[in-house]
Amino acid sequence: MLYSIKLCDSRSHGRVGEIPSSLKQLARCKMSQHKKDLKEKAQGATFIAGGTVAGAGVAATVGGMGLAVGGTAVGVTAAPVAAAGSIVGSAAYGAKKALEEKDATALAAIAGGAAAGAGTSAVVGGMGLAVAGTAIGIGMAPLAAAGAVVGLAGYGLKKLWLE
Repeated sequence: MLYSIKLCDSRSHGRVGEIPSSLKQLARCKMSQHKKDLKEKAQGATFIAGGTVAGAGVAATVGGMGLAVGGTAVGVTAAPVAAAGSIVGSAAYGAKKALEEKDATALAAIAGGAAAGAGTSAVVGGMGLAVAGTAIGIGMAPLAAAGAVVGLAGYGLKKLWLE
C-alpha cells in the first residue's frame, strides 16, 4: 500500500518543505489544506453567484431584448441573461486564479474560445441584438470576445472543480 505525505507549509507548524514528524502535525497539515480548499471553493461560488445576480439585475433593468440570427428573431428573457452573468462570474474567477498562479494555460482557453466565437460568426453570419427599441449588428469581433470569455469561464470552472 502506498502513502503520500504532503509537505507542510509555513502556516502548519512546520518548516517549509519539512515532512511532518508526528500524526498530530500531519493532521494539522491536512486540516490546513482542507480549509484552503474550502476557501477556494467558496470564493469561486461567490464569483459565479455574483455574476448570476448581476445578470438577473441587467435583465430586470433593461427589460425586453431580442436576438436576430439569419432572418429569425427570438426574445431573450431573464434566464439566459442570468446564465450569461454566471459565465462572466466564472470567467472573473478564472482570471483571478490565472493571475494568482501565473498559469499560462488560461491563455490557451481564451484563444480557443475566441477561435470558436469567430468560427461561429463565420458559419452563422449576420446577427443583431435588439434592446429597448434599437438594434445593433453583431459582427465577428464581439463574438470572438464573447468566445474568449466563455473559454476563460471554462478555465475558471476547471480550476474550481479539479483543484
